[in-house]
Amino acid sequence: MRHLSVLILALLIGSRADSQSAKLPSFAEYPASERFSGKPAAPVFQTAGQRKFRTMIREGAAKGPNFAGRYTIADWGCGAGCVSIAVIDAKDGKVYDGPFQVLSWAMFTYEGKYKSNTPEFAPLDFDKGSRLLIARGCPEEEKCASYFYEWVAPKFKLIRKVEATPIPQ
Repeated sequence: MRHLSVLILALLIGSRADSQSAKLPSFAEYPASERFSGKPAAPVFQTAGQRKFRTMIREGAAKGPNFAGRYTIADWGCGAGCVSIAVIDAKDGKVYDGPFQVLSWAMFTYEGKYKSNTPEFAPLDFDKGSRLLIARGCPEEEKCASYFYEWVAPKFKLIRKVEATPIPQ
């Protein structure tokens, strides 16, 4: 019985290492299908939650597209160690909610290389020419991991999750 326990443990550890070392999604694999140029439309708020953060959303939208060719990800802090986002379509101003309400982070290492206690740590990673959003943290303050989302308007689709590991203290 002891050998079976050791074998199961080895398989679990091995599969976790394999899942983290496997090739992660890249921005190039999710190119934007179109590019927007011109003056971005003013945000059109659809929910009370969006209106609550209208100033941050308006300021973000005014900067123009920074994601998926024609969208703007507006982000704002929600306290120490957390962020919220909205996605604004520069063409028509529609505002979409992000894949989480709050993304917090704790003392974890993400994707085996990004430590949340370093100045280089970025909880959000995205590109103007790509539909990929990488969120490193704990959505709704639970299940800390790196989440790889594809933007399939009008929402995000989770394509990969890589568990975070605690930073030894």
